[in-house]
Amino acid sequence: MKMKMASVATKYKLNIRRSVGISTTFIFSLGVTKKAVTYAFENAGLDPLTVAQNTIRDLTIQLIEAKSENASLKTRVEILLKDNAGYKKQAENQQENIAGEIVKYWRSEIAKEKEKDKKKDKPVIFLSADGVIYREPKEKHHHRIDINSCRGKFLMTLMGNKDYTPTQQIIEITGLSSRKSVESASYQIRKDIEKSLEVKQFIDGYQDYGYRINPAVIFKKA
Repeated sequence: MKMKMASVATKYKLNIRRSVGISTTFIFSLGVTKKAVTYAFENAGLDPLTVAQNTIRDLTIQLIEAKSENASLKTRVEILLKDNAGYKKQAENQQENIAGEIVKYWRSEIAKEKEKDKKKDKPVIFLSADGVIYREPKEKHHHRIDINSCRGKFLMTLMGNKDYTPTQQIIEITGLSSRKSVESASYQIRKDIEKSLEVKQFIDGYQDYGYRINPAVIFKKA
């Protein structure tokens, strides 16, 4: 078991100290992970409060990434729980059961949230050829951006792509100088759209993974 987990950790080069730019999706997933751990630990007779908040955060990151990569969610959970005192005392099959329950609960709650999102009315945001981002009524909700600027290229890169665009790819396309500058551009665009169009979290993502237009929003050319 330990050898298997060590090899997987090496393969995925886990870095549980990396910083994360908080988004709506991430915050929701964080809460789901905490509930999933509580559910699985209590079922096993363990105290869920012994799982550090940093571990909850790192579990959330790994679950999101593993889901996207079709990697083994359970294996990643096992890796990040291996230092928990209560978890270590459990037999190997019980450890696998706990990890499996966390994954099952997490997947179920994420799926429910996606179904709820589908039922919500999505705001429709347009981008005109001259760089005006707006929603109706246009005279009230609009913001201008230079399409040829780094931020403009950032937006154009995300438009039409439902998946996360990797941060490194964004840097290469837009001319933004670093992961931090991409994060800053994302933050500023979100704030401008929130102020001018009254739409929150227009861009979803974080610098260590990638960015996309929030799936709760429809963004298209005018």
